[in-house]
Amino acid sequence: MRDNWRRRRPQGDAGMTLTELLVSMIVFSIAIGMVYSAVILTMQWSRETQQAADAVTELRQGLAQIDRQVRSGNVLFSPEDEDAWLTTCQDGGVGSNAGTCMRIFTQSNGDQKCVQWQIGPDPADATKRVLQTRSWETNWQTGGSVSAWNVVARDINFVMGTTPMPFTLEGASTPYKERMLRVHLEVMDERQNLPVEIDSSLTGRNTSYGYDSGQCEPVPGATVVVP
Repeated sequence: MRDNWRRRRPQGDAGMTLTELLVSMIVFSIAIGMVYSAVILTMQWSRETQQAADAVTELRQGLAQIDRQVRSGNVLFSPEDEDAWLTTCQDGGVGSNAGTCMRIFTQSNGDQKCVQWQIGPDPADATKRVLQTRSWETNWQTGGSVSAWNVVARDINFVMGTTPMPFTLEGASTPYKERMLRVHLEVMDERQNLPVEIDSSLTGRNTSYGYDSGQCEPVPGATVVVP
């Protein structure tokens, strides 16, 4: 009777062979690997896209801040002259009124102060550049304050001689006339490996009377901070 039971056992009850088990595991591993790779690529693409969007947003916020200060600016200084005050600043050549730094004597929000902007090395990575700013009171040498540099935007694309200068002052040749500041900023889109450019022309107020162009001089050293 036992032999008859064995002969009548359904064939579907037979187990998998070792070869079939190994093949199944290999196919399953390949499928899991493909799904995992797709997920990693999607996450990387999303991260790069978000980083590029964040970088552009930071630039636009910085430009909006510059715009407010320029529109309330009593005196706009030529970016070409800033390298005389800070060695990290670069000018665009004699007579060009262009450079990597700029300075404004402004009364934005009713607070008169000197503001300086710079495209400089990233404190966290010397191979990259940032857009940073600081401010100081005109009496900083006798009790006024000087703020530390504040990074506004990172991953700025600037190569001396191959990209336009970030700041160019156009208009009158003296600090007492209405001026226009041309701003050109670039940030790298890592996903496409292409620069995203932002250009703007900002007009300062008419400063014909009543403001001393020497109020923002001398300029504090790059590392000077006064609470």
